[in-house]
Amino acid sequence: MKIAAAFLLPLFFVIAFPLLFVGAIHKPTPHDLSILVVGPDQVVSKITAGLDDTDEFAATATDIVDDAKSSVEERKVMGSILVSVDTADNAAPSDPAGTAPDPTAANSAAATPTYMVTTYVANAEGRAVAASVTAAGEKVAEQLGTTATVKDLAPLAATDTLGVTLFYLLTYTSVGGYLVVIVLMQVMPKARLSARFGAVTAAAIAAPLIAFGLSSIFVGDYGASFGTIMGLLGVTALYVFTVGSIGILVEQLLGKAATFGIMLFVVFLNFPSAGGAAPAAMLPPFWQFIHEFYFGAGAYEAMRSIVYFGGNGVARWIFQLLAWTLGIVLVNFVVYLTKTVRRQKLEIVELSRSASEQPTLQRQPEAEPAPAKHVKHVKAETYQLHEHEPFNDRDHERVRALAQSEGATR
Repeated sequence: MKIAAAFLLPLFFVIAFPLLFVGAIHKPTPHDLSILVVGPDQVVSKITAGLDDTDEFAATATDIVDDAKSSVEERKVMGSILVSVDTADNAAPSDPAGTAPDPTAANSAAATPTYMVTTYVANAEGRAVAASVTAAGEKVAEQLGTTATVKDLAPLAATDTLGVTLFYLLTYTSVGGYLVVIVLMQVMPKARLSARFGAVTAAAIAAPLIAFGLSSIFVGDYGASFGTIMGLLGVTALYVFTVGSIGILVEQLLGKAATFGIMLFVVFLNFPSAGGAAPAAMLPPFWQFIHEFYFGAGAYEAMRSIVYFGGNGVARWIFQLLAWTLGIVLVNFVVYLTKTVRRQKLEIVELSRSASEQPTLQRQPEAEPAPAKHVKHVKAETYQLHEHEPFNDRDHERVRALAQSEGATR
């Protein structure tokens, strides 16, 4: 039985990884990817409706030209398509032969305006997202008989060409957060709640510094300022503390089986939905739903906003992460106090039961004093010899005989 129980954890990993990870990222396809179409209403309304009718895009239209760039930079949409009309003179060219111009041809040229299409993308949102928006822009340009120009408003760092370095940072620091709880559970199973949170706090400070410091040897600092890096490390520290707090709560609820719960919440549900292995817009609907409220997604999207978007849109994701942090800490204390009160009540009941079951001790009568033993008294006699009386041998014999008789009597 013990051997079978020992293989449960490896079996759990073998089953969970393909079901959750592979199921989430095996086929990145846009699902309701937010896109903005900008241009004259009579031009873009039909284009927007065509994009929105598909399962791939959630398209909206506007005629405010400035929104094409700002909406992408502020992370309100994943990309935008700007359709503008070329206002150049479309009149027919002059007739070198001097013949009169054909008015029908001039009217025909004026009735066919020339369009320009500009597609705004952000590779920092994920290369797959940028590719999908680019493809949509090309289709729109084809419909309008022109070609599209692509502009990247949030390019990736030169050392982060795949856009996954921040996700690796999230992954490495997660290990530091939950392994501290697992190890502490083994070496100090009865540690106080304050000691557990102390260990988690230490991990939250050390893990981001160590992981970022070592990874920066290879990927540098993303070309970011010192303040940006401090903001990145701050979000990472808050995330690690949240991971550790979740580990403490799971350990309180599941005891020795806490490793299964920690892996489920911190690894198998967290990493696929974070938006790093595959952008959130490219995930299946189930994982997109988790992304909208899960703590890992809050941390990762906040990190991405800080590094690549100048902090735009970070508040929404910070609040998502912070809500988890405060909520988990509060639940931890409630569970701890509940278990403490319950344990104290059980101890009181046990003590009361022991006291009631203990037999009453009857007072024993005082023992009568033992009868006094007969003591033989020896009469002591004193003999005084006067100086004028001689002390001869007969007197010595009498004294010796008297001493012997007293010793026998004793």
